[in-house]
Amino acid sequence: MYQLKYFIHIPIHDRMEEFYLLPRNRQRFETYLEMLLGPDRADIVLPIASFNPMGKDLVLSKIRELKQIDAEGIIKTTLEEFNARVGKPTDTTVSVALNLVDDIGGAWSNRYTTDYASKFDFTGTFKRNFCLPYFWTSEIYTEEVIRRRCLEYIYCFVHWQKMGKPETLQQHLQQEVYVQRQLLQYSFNVQGTSADYIQELAQVQAENTNYNFIFNFFYGDAACEVLNYPTNGISELAGFVYARSLASNGQV
Repeated sequence: MYQLKYFIHIPIHDRMEEFYLLPRNRQRFETYLEMLLGPDRADIVLPIASFNPMGKDLVLSKIRELKQIDAEGIIKTTLEEFNARVGKPTDTTVSVALNLVDDIGGAWSNRYTTDYASKFDFTGTFKRNFCLPYFWTSEIYTEEVIRRRCLEYIYCFVHWQKMGKPETLQQHLQQEVYVQRQLLQYSFNVQGTSADYIQELAQVQAENTNYNFIFNFFYGDAACEVLNYPTNGISELAGFVYARSLASNGQV
């Protein structure tokens, strides 16, 4: 029988702050690999793969911003609240670590493709029982941003446990609606309205498995134009707004 797993917090920001004080040279990259994979480099031991090992001062500054508002303490408290809803823990736990992605200081990460993979295509971290809420160097961090983001990724993980990796547009949308519906249990503003056009696309293209189309549906034309992907007249993040609307209205 299906049972929710127990989520535990892995603190990493003290180690990452210390790491980004190292000179930006080959030795820093080797240190990063040892932190990520351990001395024998057999598998991931510390889930920091989204951090840019050669990140500049901006990354260090943003880590310190996250520490200043006690982001990891907020995540720890959020997990305790979630686990209290779950009840008795299972034998297997899921490790949660806040990851910082640099979407400003270089070509390491595209904001939209990285965000897509972190929510809809995270097989590698899922099979290792890692849940990694992504935060961006371009963001302003608040307690609500930290808490909500953490829960979004937890419920993405839970949906994968139940339904597996989404393939079709409909399955992607079902996952996001599930996530947003769970957030209604918490004190977040999840209001949103759906346009007739995006609703029609969701219905007509429900069984579409084309990555470019699904990406465009959720992230919009502007994100696709940067990547030279096809566009369909979709506004920025329209798919996520539509999913929030469905969740708020109690629809699937």
